[in-house]
Amino acid sequence: MDDDLEVLINAAAKSAWADEPSVQLIEAIEEHIVVPLPGWMRRVLGRDEAAQLARVVAWRKCQVLAVKPPEAGASWGYLANHVRWRVKDAALTELRHRQRFPLTPAVPDSELPEIPMLGLHLEQIVAELERHGISTAVGRRLVRTAADGPPFYRAAIVARLRGVGVTRSRAEGLAWLLRGGAARPSALARLAGGQPPEQVFADPAVRNWVKAATGGDLLFFGQRTSENCWNELARSA
Repeated sequence: MDDDLEVLINAAAKSAWADEPSVQLIEAIEEHIVVPLPGWMRRVLGRDEAAQLARVVAWRKCQVLAVKPPEAGASWGYLANHVRWRVKDAALTELRHRQRFPLTPAVPDSELPEIPMLGLHLEQIVAELERHGISTAVGRRLVRTAADGPPFYRAAIVARLRGVGVTRSRAEGLAWLLRGGAARPSALARLAGGQPPEQVFADPAVRNWVKAATGGDLLFFGQRTSENCWNELARSA
């Protein structure tokens, strides 16, 4: 079958994870793993974050399966069970956190517009961007654009951000924060894996990605940046 998991993994691995076979695997993961994700997990974690966490877990497991497949062979059911257990753990952790630290209801002075939430870990990335000078509204808009796939490899994330006017250096920084690489996990993957935010964002590599994403490190990718796209995003957010 064209979408047989073992066939797709072997094709991607034999090509050294080249774009075309990797995209085929990513699209199949979207169809077989992300789309059927239980609704309650999406409600607890946030629609975007639950889907992105499922993609990250599935992709990393595929890389492991390429080297060490199970004796019975890799199947979509095997991968779906692995992903759902990981996402379920994250959702239950979030529920326990809410039970221990419930929000205190407060009446606002005036009616506030509804702000769509991205989910705990993506919001932590947005908060870190805000600490480096990017407004919450712009940070959320950028992260939502970056996560609005498939595909979800770094080149595709950069292309989506470039399509809304983000400079290449900032787009690359955001792509590394959300997608990372084989030898260096993304900030999102590390947060989803349970590392505390202060530890993740203290990592020198992650700090460099944040600086690039916010325009604070002009030499990170050898390009100077422009404020025009950020002004446009702020006006439309």
